[in-house]
Amino acid sequence: MQRSSSKMGGKKRIADALRKVFNGFLLLSFGLSIFGCTATKFLKEGESFYAGSEINFDTQGKRVGRKKVLRSELEEYIMPKPNKKFLGMRTGVWFYYIAGTPKKEKGLKSFIKNKLGKPPVLFSDVTPERTAKTLNGQLHNQGYFQSSVSYETKAKKHETKVIYNVVLPSPYRLDSIRYPTPRDSVYRSILKTVRETSLLKEKQRYDLERMQAEQSRIEKELENVGFYYFDDRYLIFEADSTVGKKKVNVALRLEKGIPPKARRIYKINDVNIYLSYKLSLDSATESSFARQIDGYNYVDSARSFRPSVITRMINFKQGNIFRREDQEYTLNHLMGLGVFKFVNIKFSEVHKDSALLDTNIFLTALKKKSLRGEMQMLSKSNNFVGPGLSFTFTNRNFLKGAELFELKLNTAYEVQFGGKTEGEPLNAFEVGLESSLTVPRFISPIRINYANSRYIPKTVFKLGVNFQNRVGYFQLNSFNVSYGYSWLETKSKTHELHPVDITFVKTSKQSDAFKEQLELNPALANSFQNQFIIGTRYSYTYNSQFKEDPLAKFEKKKYRTHSFYFNGNVDIAGNLMYAIQRQFNKSSDLPLEIFNFPYSQYVKGDVDFRYYWQFDVRNKLATRVIVGAGYAYKNAETLPYIKQFSIGGSNSIRAFPARSLGPGTYNIREDTEANTQFIDQRGDLKIEGNIEYRFDIVKFFKGAVFLDGGNIWLLQKDSTRAEEDPRQEGIFNSKTFLSEFAVGTGLGFRFDFSFFVLRLDIAFPLRKPYLVDDPWVVDDIDFGSSTWRKENLIFNIAIGYPF
Repeated sequence: MQRSSSKMGGKKRIADALRKVFNGFLLLSFGLSIFGCTATKFLKEGESFYAGSEINFDTQGKRVGRKKVLRSELEEYIMPKPNKKFLGMRTGVWFYYIAGTPKKEKGLKSFIKNKLGKPPVLFSDVTPERTAKTLNGQLHNQGYFQSSVSYETKAKKHETKVIYNVVLPSPYRLDSIRYPTPRDSVYRSILKTVRETSLLKEKQRYDLERMQAEQSRIEKELENVGFYYFDDRYLIFEADSTVGKKKVNVALRLEKGIPPKARRIYKINDVNIYLSYKLSLDSATESSFARQIDGYNYVDSARSFRPSVITRMINFKQGNIFRREDQEYTLNHLMGLGVFKFVNIKFSEVHKDSALLDTNIFLTALKKKSLRGEMQMLSKSNNFVGPGLSFTFTNRNFLKGAELFELKLNTAYEVQFGGKTEGEPLNAFEVGLESSLTVPRFISPIRINYANSRYIPKTVFKLGVNFQNRVGYFQLNSFNVSYGYSWLETKSKTHELHPVDITFVKTSKQSDAFKEQLELNPALANSFQNQFIIGTRYSYTYNSQFKEDPLAKFEKKKYRTHSFYFNGNVDIAGNLMYAIQRQFNKSSDLPLEIFNFPYSQYVKGDVDFRYYWQFDVRNKLATRVIVGAGYAYKNAETLPYIKQFSIGGSNSIRAFPARSLGPGTYNIREDTEANTQFIDQRGDLKIEGNIEYRFDIVKFFKGAVFLDGGNIWLLQKDSTRAEEDPRQEGIFNSKTFLSEFAVGTGLGFRFDFSFFVLRLDIAFPLRKPYLVDDPWVVDDIDFGSSTWRKENLIFNIAIGYPF
């Protein structure tokens, strides 16, 4: 009963916290309205803002479902859209009016009017009668043949709303589907095969968009067997809705008088490849540089690429029938190389009755070499701020094989202000140099059969070195070399495998204070020891936002309602080396060494699952769950420092400084010796959950309300953490881990420019697990107290969305 009451108390505290946040919103709304940000004072006499629309359904019959989906689909056809509101006010319109008429194209007034402002949408701009007809037409297209739409208006003081009343009967459904059986044999065999994979099924709701998708699919199927000039306009659906009982008989027929060339199967004749193509130099002139390479006419006067690299990307072969898939795959392959700015494929008949196509592939290359520099001002949620500078040199055709070579130099300097640090501010700097070479094919000592002809596999070689200096404490140096592969299974499924991933980690320049901490904490000392990490990594990613949908081309929705993202990683190190050494030397004491340094042996895995629910174009619910665990064994007692899990920060639990939580209920804040807050808190197991409601405010300015929770734990006991209080040892317990969750909430503001997102999240804790006796701190929330704000408010400034 005690545990049950604790859960009830936790729920009540969260509810109280959310109530306080909501009250803050109301206070802000009232304050803004006092200052006259509603824009209503700018209306002329007789004018009224358009307040949007509402759709009401009057259903007729028993089998009338999907009203929620139907309402959302119909709303896409209601134009114009009303001005967006923030806290009940049309802030965009207010900015538009107060800017007046700018005298210059550039300047403050122009920025306010055109960037922050939005022209008012008035009721006089609305045509509800025409919209009602449009909605009724869309209902008919979706099988609601006996529907009707009327409208009425509802006016308030300064705004008018339109209500569309829809009489919605049960829809008509497909009873029979008949495909053509032409007398000649030109299309007969292919149309018989096409029917087996039809998008149309009996008892489906009549849907014009689905029938259009079926026409497009059949066109593609015919083009894939050589009918280059066939068009879906030659396919006509006829529907008979007079059969009764709200059933429809659908028949597909071929249009009469199809042109002869649309009934002809074409084959590929010459394939001409033009490298470094320019509009100023026509193909006839460039043909003088042509060479015969692997059956292709290859034109590259500059000899910038090895010919086999380009010809391997092309699916067209002389003598083969034309296939639309070959065209799509060739485009994907060539653009996927990352070295071409434009790829254009054109076909032309050799002569009128030849049934042969010449294929011309025009390629315009990107600039081969580039140097990019970036300067950043970093502000982290653990009170570290400072500049960052990076340079990247890129060669997009390094060895004339479309290899991508990159050399990156990253530098950063950080200073910690605030917090509980006493004396001189803590500072750190980091320098990293990494080179990578990406080759557009598999390079392996054994033959790899890659059957997917749609996507290009890649082999990636990396070599890097990194220096992290936490001044006054330690310097962490790491050297890494890796070799691996990246390939797509489908557009939405990605694989990465690194069979060789070697890292050497060395800690140097250790201060006396840091050495003292290592002596007090053997587990921390083990994670910081100089060691090799010799392992293999595998990663799998699924993103439903990239999933292909045959109906997507015909759907009018600008977003996907439900989206999923999954990323799973497995990291295994030391096993092969340990097995080899044990085979030849079974009596050596642990740890075994390489070049007089031990190597780590562990297994580690983690999953990241995300679900996005897009209510409409302006509102979205984003959720994420992360679970990860790592276990060191045999040749290692703990996971290496760089492989352990941490939690907290701008992309994690935003109400707590980065890497400051856990493990479990351990309270680093009570340990002030040697300023241990400078040492990240890390663990062997991580559980984290996040939920965030995202909404538009005005144009590119967006908001969010979020709730984060989770923690990290140890899987192996660290006795030094439990010397004062056994409850703070940080060991994972399946029965009590939920009671050790940290919980935080807050508000976010984002400047979303599509290509760039600047984010500010203001967060505060609801539950502090290190306060073992009473972790909930909801009752302590006091926005009016400067002391509470200083100790609890966390400002997270970051680039991009947290997930």
